[in-house]
Amino acid sequence: MRRCAAVLAVLGGLVLAGSSSAGPVDFTLLTHAANTGILPQPRALTGVSGDHLLHTADDITGATFNPDACFSFNFMNPVGILLPDYPEGYAESLHSMTGLLTLDLDLSAGGAVGIDALAFGGYVAPGKPIAQQRLVLPGDPAADGNHGPVDGSPNGGTYTASAAAGWALAALFDWSYDTPYAGAGTIDMTFDNYAWTGFIIPAGELTPAGMAAAALDDPLGFYPGTSEDFEAWMLAEVAPRLPAEARYLLFAQGEAHPDWTDPKMGMTTDGVIGETILAYTTVPEPATLVLTALGMACAVWRRVRRPAAREVA
Repeated sequence: MRRCAAVLAVLGGLVLAGSSSAGPVDFTLLTHAANTGILPQPRALTGVSGDHLLHTADDITGATFNPDACFSFNFMNPVGILLPDYPEGYAESLHSMTGLLTLDLDLSAGGAVGIDALAFGGYVAPGKPIAQQRLVLPGDPAADGNHGPVDGSPNGGTYTASAAAGWALAALFDWSYDTPYAGAGTIDMTFDNYAWTGFIIPAGELTPAGMAAAALDDPLGFYPGTSEDFEAWMLAEVAPRLPAEARYLLFAQGEAHPDWTDPKMGMTTDGVIGETILAYTTVPEPATLVLTALGMACAVWRRVRRPAAREVA
Protein backbone atom coordinates (compact mmCIF):
# COMPACT_ATOMS: atom_id res chain seq x y z
CA MET A 1 0.00 0.00 0.00
CA ARG A 2 2.84 2.36 0.92
CA ARG A 3 4.45 1.65 -2.41
CA CYS A 4 1.25 2.53 -4.27
CA ALA A 5 0.92 5.78 -2.32
CA ALA A 6 4.47 6.71 -3.18
CA VAL A 7 3.86 5.91 -6.82
CA LEU A 8 0.75 8.08 -6.85
CA ALA A 9 2.79 10.96 -5.41
CA VAL A 10 5.40 10.50 -8.13
CA LEU A 11 2.72 10.38 -10.81
CA GLY A 12 1.16 13.59 -9.54
CA GLY A 13 4.54 15.30 -9.52
CA LEU A 14 5.24 14.23 -13.08
CA VAL A 15 1.91 15.55 -14.34
CA LEU A 16 2.32 18.85 -12.50
CA ALA A 17 5.82 19.24 -13.88
CA GLY A 18 4.58 18.48 -17.36
CA SER A 19 1.80 21.06 -17.15
CA SER A 20 4.22 23.92 -16.34
CA SER A 21 6.30 25.76 -18.92
CA ALA A 22 7.68 28.42 -16.57
CA GLY A 23 11.33 29.33 -16.38
CA PRO A 24 14.11 30.60 -18.65
CA VAL A 25 13.27 30.00 -22.31
CA ASP A 26 15.80 30.46 -25.12
CA PHE A 27 14.62 31.95 -28.41
CA THR A 28 16.72 31.79 -31.59
CA LEU A 29 16.38 34.52 -34.21
CA LEU A 30 14.89 33.31 -37.49
CA THR A 31 17.57 33.93 -40.11
CA HIS A 32 18.10 32.51 -43.58
CA ALA A 33 21.17 30.41 -44.25
CA ALA A 34 22.01 32.61 -47.25
CA ASN A 35 22.31 35.66 -45.00
CA THR A 36 24.85 37.62 -47.06
CA GLY A 37 24.92 40.51 -49.50
CA ILE A 38 22.66 43.54 -49.50
CA LEU A 39 19.23 43.08 -47.99
CA PRO A 40 16.16 43.52 -50.24
CA GLN A 41 15.24 46.98 -48.96
CA PRO A 42 15.73 50.51 -50.36
CA ARG A 43 18.70 52.73 -49.41
CA ALA A 44 19.01 56.44 -50.15
CA LEU A 45 16.53 56.26 -53.01
CA THR A 46 14.52 59.43 -53.43
CA GLY A 47 10.77 58.85 -53.68
CA VAL A 48 10.94 55.15 -52.83
CA SER A 49 9.52 53.72 -49.64
CA GLY A 50 9.73 50.35 -47.93
CA ASP A 51 7.75 48.80 -45.11
CA HIS A 52 10.65 47.20 -43.25
CA LEU A 53 9.25 43.71 -43.57
CA LEU A 54 11.10 41.40 -45.92
CA HIS A 55 9.45 39.24 -48.56
CA THR A 56 6.63 41.69 -49.19
CA ALA A 57 5.46 43.28 -52.42
CA ASP A 58 7.40 46.53 -52.06
CA ASP A 59 10.86 45.01 -51.52
CA ILE A 60 13.50 46.75 -53.64
CA THR A 61 15.60 44.11 -55.38
CA GLY A 62 18.17 43.98 -58.12
CA ALA A 63 21.42 42.40 -59.20
CA THR A 64 23.19 43.54 -56.01
CA PHE A 65 20.40 42.54 -53.60
CA ASN A 66 19.96 39.19 -51.91
CA PRO A 67 16.24 38.33 -51.79
CA ASP A 68 16.93 35.37 -49.47
CA ALA A 69 18.41 37.34 -46.58
CA CYS A 70 17.22 37.76 -43.02
CA PHE A 71 13.86 38.11 -41.36
CA SER A 72 15.12 39.55 -38.07
CA PHE A 73 16.79 42.88 -38.70
CA ASN A 74 17.73 46.27 -37.33
CA PHE A 75 17.41 49.45 -39.36
CA MET A 76 19.28 52.68 -38.70
CA ASN A 77 18.27 56.16 -39.85
CA PRO A 78 21.18 58.43 -38.86
CA VAL A 79 19.32 61.65 -39.61
CA GLY A 80 16.18 60.70 -37.72
CA ILE A 81 13.70 61.16 -40.55
CA LEU A 82 10.65 58.93 -40.70
CA LEU A 83 8.56 59.67 -43.78
CA PRO A 84 6.65 57.46 -46.23
CA ASP A 85 9.05 58.51 -48.99
CA TYR A 86 12.75 58.83 -48.29
CA PRO A 87 13.92 62.42 -48.87
CA GLU A 88 17.03 63.23 -50.84
CA GLY A 89 20.14 62.58 -48.81
CA TYR A 90 18.44 59.99 -46.64
CA ALA A 91 20.78 57.11 -45.79
CA GLU A 92 19.60 53.95 -44.17
CA SER A 93 21.62 51.00 -42.93
CA LEU A 94 19.78 47.71 -42.55
CA HIS A 95 21.42 45.06 -40.40
CA SER A 96 20.47 41.42 -40.77
CA MET A 97 20.53 39.91 -37.28
CA THR A 98 21.31 36.52 -35.82
CA GLY A 99 21.48 35.57 -32.17
CA LEU A 100 19.72 34.43 -29.03
CA LEU A 101 17.26 35.84 -26.51
CA THR A 102 16.44 34.36 -23.09
CA LEU A 103 13.12 35.18 -21.45
CA ASP A 104 12.00 34.12 -17.97
CA LEU A 105 8.28 33.51 -18.37
CA ASP A 106 5.46 31.00 -18.12
CA LEU A 107 4.43 30.14 -21.66
CA SER A 108 1.30 28.38 -20.42
CA ALA A 109 -0.09 30.87 -17.91
CA GLY A 110 1.50 34.10 -19.07
CA GLY A 111 2.16 36.91 -16.60
CA ALA A 112 5.44 38.62 -15.81
CA VAL A 113 8.35 38.35 -18.25
CA GLY A 114 12.00 38.83 -17.40
CA ILE A 115 14.62 39.45 -20.07
CA ASP A 116 17.63 37.48 -18.82
CA ALA A 117 19.92 37.68 -21.86
CA LEU A 118 20.05 39.21 -25.32
CA ALA A 119 22.92 38.82 -27.76
CA PHE A 120 22.30 39.77 -31.39
CA GLY A 121 24.85 40.12 -34.15
CA GLY A 122 24.05 42.40 -37.07
CA TYR A 123 25.39 41.64 -40.54
CA VAL A 124 25.89 44.94 -42.37
CA ALA A 125 27.85 44.24 -45.56
CA PRO A 126 30.82 42.19 -46.80
CA GLY A 127 34.03 43.30 -45.12
CA LYS A 128 32.25 45.17 -42.33
CA PRO A 129 32.53 44.11 -38.67
CA ILE A 130 29.45 42.52 -37.15
CA ALA A 131 27.30 44.99 -35.19
CA GLN A 132 26.61 43.78 -31.66
CA GLN A 133 23.39 44.43 -29.75
CA ARG A 134 23.66 43.54 -26.05
CA LEU A 135 21.38 43.65 -23.02
CA VAL A 136 22.59 46.08 -20.33
CA LEU A 137 22.52 44.75 -16.77
CA PRO A 138 23.19 46.66 -13.53
CA GLY A 139 26.95 47.11 -13.10
CA ASP A 140 27.78 46.71 -16.80
CA PRO A 141 30.21 49.23 -18.36
CA ALA A 142 27.33 50.78 -20.33
CA ALA A 143 25.52 51.48 -17.03
CA ASP A 144 28.42 53.42 -15.45
CA GLY A 145 26.70 56.78 -15.78
CA ASN A 146 28.91 57.90 -18.66
CA HIS A 147 26.72 56.44 -21.42
CA GLY A 148 23.37 58.06 -20.84
CA PRO A 149 20.66 57.10 -18.32
CA VAL A 150 20.79 53.31 -18.84
CA ASP A 151 20.90 51.40 -15.55
CA GLY A 152 20.01 47.81 -16.49
CA SER A 153 16.40 48.04 -15.32
CA PRO A 154 13.58 47.02 -15.65
CA ASN A 155 14.46 44.47 -18.37
CA GLY A 156 11.05 42.84 -18.32
CA GLY A 157 7.37 43.11 -19.08
CA THR A 158 4.24 41.01 -19.48
CA TYR A 159 2.92 38.20 -21.66
CA THR A 160 -0.77 37.31 -22.09
CA ALA A 161 -1.05 33.67 -23.11
CA SER A 162 -4.38 33.72 -24.93
CA ALA A 163 -5.61 34.10 -28.49
CA ALA A 164 -8.29 36.57 -27.38
CA ALA A 165 -5.52 38.92 -26.21
CA GLY A 166 -3.48 38.37 -29.36
CA TRP A 167 -0.79 36.44 -27.43
CA ALA A 168 0.45 39.92 -26.50
CA LEU A 169 4.02 40.65 -25.40
CA ALA A 170 5.15 44.03 -24.03
CA ALA A 171 8.56 44.70 -22.51
CA LEU A 172 11.02 47.45 -21.59
CA PHE A 173 14.76 46.88 -21.49
CA ASP A 174 18.14 48.62 -21.65
CA TRP A 175 20.62 47.76 -24.38
CA SER A 176 23.86 48.96 -25.91
CA TYR A 177 24.97 48.94 -29.54
CA ASP A 178 28.47 48.27 -30.83
CA THR A 179 28.34 49.36 -34.47
CA PRO A 180 31.03 48.87 -37.15
CA TYR A 181 31.61 52.59 -37.52
CA ALA A 182 33.71 53.34 -34.43
CA GLY A 183 35.58 50.02 -34.45
CA ALA A 184 34.78 46.72 -32.77
CA GLY A 185 34.46 46.36 -29.01
CA THR A 186 33.04 49.83 -28.30
CA ILE A 187 29.85 51.23 -26.80
CA ASP A 188 28.49 53.38 -29.61
CA MET A 189 24.86 53.84 -28.54
CA THR A 190 22.69 53.13 -25.54
CA PHE A 191 18.92 52.83 -25.15
CA ASP A 192 17.10 53.28 -21.85
CA ASN A 193 13.73 51.55 -21.37
CA TYR A 194 13.55 50.56 -25.03
CA ALA A 195 10.03 49.27 -25.74
CA TRP A 196 9.20 46.02 -27.50
CA THR A 197 5.64 45.20 -28.48
CA GLY A 198 4.53 42.04 -30.22
CA PHE A 199 3.35 38.53 -29.47
CA ILE A 200 4.46 34.99 -28.63
CA ILE A 201 2.20 32.52 -30.40
CA PRO A 202 2.27 28.70 -30.19
CA ALA A 203 3.47 27.24 -33.47
CA GLY A 204 0.32 25.13 -33.58
CA GLU A 205 -1.72 28.35 -33.85
CA LEU A 206 0.03 29.42 -37.07
CA THR A 207 -2.95 28.34 -39.12
CA PRO A 208 -5.80 30.26 -40.77
CA ALA A 209 -8.03 29.41 -37.79
CA GLY A 210 -5.35 30.49 -35.33
CA MET A 211 -4.80 33.76 -37.16
CA ALA A 212 -8.53 34.49 -37.18
CA ALA A 213 -8.81 33.82 -33.45
CA ALA A 214 -5.88 36.07 -32.52
CA ALA A 215 -6.25 39.01 -34.96
CA LEU A 216 -2.49 39.62 -35.17
CA ASP A 217 -0.82 42.69 -36.63
CA ASP A 218 2.60 44.31 -36.56
CA PRO A 219 2.48 46.77 -33.64
CA LEU A 220 4.49 49.62 -35.19
CA GLY A 221 2.76 49.51 -38.54
CA PHE A 222 5.89 48.66 -40.54
CA TYR A 223 3.56 46.56 -42.68
CA PRO A 224 1.13 48.92 -44.44
CA GLY A 225 -1.66 46.44 -45.10
CA THR A 226 -4.54 45.25 -42.93
CA SER A 227 -4.35 42.77 -40.07
CA GLU A 228 -5.56 40.10 -42.50
CA ASP A 229 -2.74 40.98 -44.92
CA PHE A 230 -0.19 40.70 -42.13
CA GLU A 231 -1.56 37.34 -41.04
CA ALA A 232 -1.43 36.09 -44.63
CA TRP A 233 2.23 37.17 -44.76
CA MET A 234 2.91 35.29 -41.51
CA LEU A 235 1.35 32.11 -42.92
CA ALA A 236 2.96 32.35 -46.36
CA GLU A 237 6.46 33.60 -45.54
CA VAL A 238 7.23 32.97 -41.87
CA ALA A 239 5.49 29.74 -40.83
CA PRO A 240 7.01 27.60 -43.64
CA ARG A 241 10.52 28.79 -42.73
CA LEU A 242 10.29 27.78 -39.08
CA PRO A 243 12.26 24.62 -38.25
CA ALA A 244 10.21 21.52 -37.56
CA GLU A 245 11.15 21.56 -33.87
CA ALA A 246 9.86 25.13 -33.32
CA ARG A 247 7.07 25.27 -30.74
CA TYR A 248 6.54 29.03 -30.26
CA LEU A 249 7.15 32.05 -32.47
CA LEU A 250 8.11 35.42 -30.99
CA PHE A 251 7.43 38.57 -33.01
CA ALA A 252 8.51 41.92 -31.57
CA GLN A 253 9.13 45.42 -32.88
CA GLY A 254 10.83 48.45 -31.37
CA GLU A 255 11.80 51.92 -32.54
CA ALA A 256 13.47 54.78 -30.64
CA HIS A 257 16.01 57.57 -30.62
CA PRO A 258 19.19 56.52 -28.79
CA ASP A 259 19.65 58.08 -25.35
CA TRP A 260 23.39 58.42 -25.90
CA THR A 261 25.73 58.11 -28.89
CA ASP A 262 29.50 58.12 -29.36
CA PRO A 263 30.42 61.19 -31.45
CA LYS A 264 32.92 59.12 -33.44
CA MET A 265 30.17 57.14 -35.15
CA GLY A 266 28.58 60.16 -36.79
CA MET A 267 25.06 59.63 -35.49
CA THR A 268 23.39 61.80 -32.85
CA THR A 269 20.41 61.21 -30.61
CA ASP A 270 18.26 62.70 -33.39
CA GLY A 271 18.73 59.43 -35.29
CA VAL A 272 16.34 56.51 -35.12
CA ILE A 273 16.95 52.82 -34.54
CA GLY A 274 14.22 50.27 -35.13
CA GLU A 275 13.95 46.53 -35.44
CA THR A 276 11.73 43.61 -36.24
CA ILE A 277 12.47 40.41 -34.33
CA LEU A 278 11.27 36.97 -35.36
CA ALA A 279 12.49 34.18 -33.10
CA TYR A 280 11.46 30.66 -32.15
CA THR A 281 11.88 28.29 -29.24
CA THR A 282 11.83 24.51 -29.14
CA VAL A 283 10.30 24.38 -25.65
CA PRO A 284 7.23 22.14 -26.07
CA GLU A 285 3.74 23.53 -25.71
CA PRO A 286 2.11 22.67 -22.33
CA ALA A 287 -0.27 20.08 -23.83
CA THR A 288 2.70 18.20 -25.26
CA LEU A 289 4.45 18.34 -21.91
CA VAL A 290 1.40 16.92 -20.15
CA LEU A 291 1.11 14.03 -22.62
CA THR A 292 4.80 13.26 -22.16
CA ALA A 293 4.42 13.32 -18.39
CA LEU A 294 1.37 11.06 -18.52
CA GLY A 295 3.28 8.59 -20.67
CA MET A 296 6.09 8.54 -18.11
CA ALA A 297 3.53 8.18 -15.32
CA CYS A 298 1.89 5.18 -16.98
CA ALA A 299 5.25 3.50 -17.45
CA VAL A 300 6.07 3.96 -13.74
CA TRP A 301 2.63 2.70 -12.72
CA ARG A 302 2.93 -0.46 -14.81
CA ARG A 303 6.39 -1.13 -13.38
CA VAL A 304 5.26 -1.12 -9.75
CA ARG A 305 1.77 -2.58 -10.25
CA ARG A 306 2.98 -6.12 -10.88
CA PRO A 307 5.07 -6.43 -7.67
CA ALA A 308 2.22 -4.82 -5.71
CA ALA A 309 -0.24 -7.37 -7.13
CA ARG A 310 2.07 -10.26 -6.16
CA GLU A 311 2.30 -8.95 -2.59
CA VAL A 312 -1.50 -8.96 -2.30
CA ALA A 313 -1.64 -12.50 -3.69
